Amino acid sequence: MKLIKGLLVIAVMSVLTLSCDQAKKETATDAVETAVEASSDAVEATAESVEQVIDSVSADAEKAVDSTKVMADSTMKKCEGKCAKDGKSCDGSCKA
Repeated sequence: MKLIKGLLVIAVMSVLTLSCDQAKKETATDAVETAVEASSDAVEATAESVEQVIDSVSADAEKAVDSTKVMADSTMKKCEGKCAKDGKSCDGSCKA
């Protein structure tokens, strides 16, 4: 009788151990999947944010270049015919 009870206890413990191991594996797998999804979402959000920053900086750079061109054109127009011998510089040394 003790032998049968001992075998029954061993069988029950084995079933419980296998069940717990399977549950742990499923829980671990779910946790890893959740972490991967969260990481990919974070990467996508960061990529979108970086793209927006790049677009903003690019637009600001284009505005600065356009503004510089306008200023250079304006300066060249002021110099033409007013002592600018080479037509490219205006040092303000002559008075028109």
